[in-house]
Amino acid sequence: MIRFIAHVVLWSQLLITQANAQSISPENILIKQQGDYWQVTPKYNITLSEAIVEAIHNGIEITFVSEVRLLAEKNWWPDKMLSKTEKRFEIHYFSLSSQYQLKQPDTEKPAAFTTLDSLLIQLTQNTRFSIKKQPQATTVESRFYLDQRALPSTMQLPILWDKEWSLQAQPSRQPLPVTD
Repeated sequence: MIRFIAHVVLWSQLLITQANAQSISPENILIKQQGDYWQVTPKYNITLSEAIVEAIHNGIEITFVSEVRLLAEKNWWPDKMLSKTEKRFEIHYFSLSSQYQLKQPDTEKPAAFTTLDSLLIQLTQNTRFSIKKQPQATTVESRFYLDQRALPSTMQLPILWDKEWSLQAQPSRQPLPVTD
């Protein structure tokens, strides 16, 4: 009986470890006023699964999306989305130079990193959005997720229900600062 209980505890710890092996959790959203714009910097903590890291090291391009929405909250009614901005990021690994590359499709020059951790810090801690102020806006909402549709088509179906590839953060909200 004691052996059975020990096995159950061991397996449950193993499952919890595997479930926690990957995650994206919102940390906070920094909001600064700059003239007629809000400078919004969502911050996340990210841990990639072994399957995603292995795919990166095998030359698979991984795409993440960071999205920010400007909302007008309404009591007892659905909130109104005033604007939505997203940035897409592609992660590449080059085995000959042992470098990771972070590329935004709308920019010309990709950034190079020597470690995947330093790339992830840049991606999840230093991405800034400029959003035009709107008088009825009350809140900023941010989301960060792995774009599974950007993976090669041969991978899309097998990973559809794979927990190691279901990487996205719950939306995070922050009220806008009061302005004059």
